[in-house]
Amino acid sequence: MHSKIALPCALLALAATGTGCNLIFGIEPGTEGPSSASSTTTSTGPGDGGSAQTTSGGGDGGDGTGGNGGDGAGGTPSCPPSNCAAGECPVTQMTGELGSNAKGMAVTRDLVLMANNQAIVAIPKDGGAARTLPGTLGFGDTAWITYSGGQLSWTNWSNGDVLGISIEPPSSSPIQIAQVPLQENGDPAVTAFSRITSFGDSVYWATQTPPAVWRAKADGSQPVAELVASDDHPIGVAVDATHVYWSNYWSRQILRKTRDPLGETAEVFAETNGNPTVLVLANGVVHWVTDTNGAVQSKATSAAPSAPPFTTTVDAQAVAKSLAVDDEFVYWTVYMNSEGKGEVRRAHLGMGDTVTLATGQPYFFEIAVDCGSIYWNINNVEAEEEAVVFQMPKPSN
Repeated sequence: MHSKIALPCALLALAATGTGCNLIFGIEPGTEGPSSASSTTTSTGPGDGGSAQTTSGGGDGGDGTGGNGGDGAGGTPSCPPSNCAAGECPVTQMTGELGSNAKGMAVTRDLVLMANNQAIVAIPKDGGAARTLPGTLGFGDTAWITYSGGQLSWTNWSNGDVLGISIEPPSSSPIQIAQVPLQENGDPAVTAFSRITSFGDSVYWATQTPPAVWRAKADGSQPVAELVASDDHPIGVAVDATHVYWSNYWSRQILRKTRDPLGETAEVFAETNGNPTVLVLANGVVHWVTDTNGAVQSKATSAAPSAPPFTTTVDAQAVAKSLAVDDEFVYWTVYMNSEGKGEVRRAHLGMGDTVTLATGQPYFFEIAVDCGSIYWNINNVEAEEEAVVFQMPKPSN
């Protein structure tokens, strides 16, 4: 499942802006999701630190700098409420040539940023055509991104290089943030599905080969990455003021170490229902999805390690792929449900009230949110197809 495959993307049969969840876009009205087979013993209420808008696969925003979903250069813009209800909001295909192999996404004040295996594409939120972000082409097979403090940082799929570029103020000159040391056999590290995040003045990321978690200063002043932890299959990474968290796919655990000073040994923070992948940390709560059981789970960072996580949902027929969080809801993508379709789902934080917001052709993949919209891309990991990104207003209810 997690082989060394460049992540391609399936094209939905969708065309232009709609006025509702209509079949021109291959989008159907949302429905109540399956009832949650959930544990409810651990609260996921607000805590310290964390951004109001946080997305998957990148900055957790725990230091208040915005994370992937906020605006790291000055706060999230004010968004008027939508006039559409859950399951009835229109879905729009964002315009422009987006390349192929859609991977990580982040949102800024004006842009949706997405890695496409060759560069980062910048898609204007106002409907303008997408363009390749200057300074990001020709540095490797761009995979996963994080945005914080006005800087975009990214990893490459097939090596351990981490690069960065200023978005606000704009720059066309990238910096080499750090490199992972060569493996013992002389081969470069392989990031593959393992993600990256930001906190304070540093970036943290995982590699699949060697299986490990790393960190470095975001300004490039630390050219060789510092080893945070060795593990057998880390994927998601999240950070707050006290700890570094990561998901271990094979052991079905969320682990953590103290951040400063860096702990000597890892602590099991949570046992997971299925194989955990993407992590998001917001408002003192770690959220994750599992790749096998379709679980969406969370746990307050202040909870005892022995305390079980809260389970929003478990649905083995609708495997959760990526997630995003704001002040009120957790949102996630379903790669493929029992009917062979992709979905965007949502639930209130700390509740199991799952609702389907959008349904379409399969392979809903990465998801991001800002104050007013939900964004997701499509990625069929078994095919080489054009990248597609969709936008939908957040429901008014």
